[in-house]
Amino acid sequence: MMASAKGTRTVVQEAATEEFSYVVRGAMLRCACGSHPNMLNLPTSHGMYIKGQPLMNVGDSKVEDNISTFGVCEARDKPCEPDVHMEWVNGKPDLMVEGKPALLSCSYVTCAHHENGIIYVEDDGQK
Repeated sequence: MMASAKGTRTVVQEAATEEFSYVVRGAMLRCACGSHPNMLNLPTSHGMYIKGQPLMNVGDSKVEDNISTFGVCEARDKPCEPDVHMEWVNGKPDLMVEGKPALLSCSYVTCAHHENGIIYVEDDGQK
């Protein structure tokens, strides 16, 4: 992994793995029970970037701060209200982003409302 420091910014210059990519602010998420995708948000950058975009970490799994509604919850037949009480699974432990593993395109969290409510990365957000 190549990383270089630029002031308070760290720039990552290599892909995460051949199969999976790093997730950045603006990635598209989807819930297996939701009717619509939604964007992953990062209110404040962690100070690490790839292609000029802020990297996310496994701790960026907070409802309202990072994760919002997915339209209608088809499992419950009512408006989606994500309920996540965990960090993302499958981060990259050998690249720490503000003390936590970097978020990868294979990462996921589960919604407490339904056993099928798997929230996953549909697009890593890299441009």
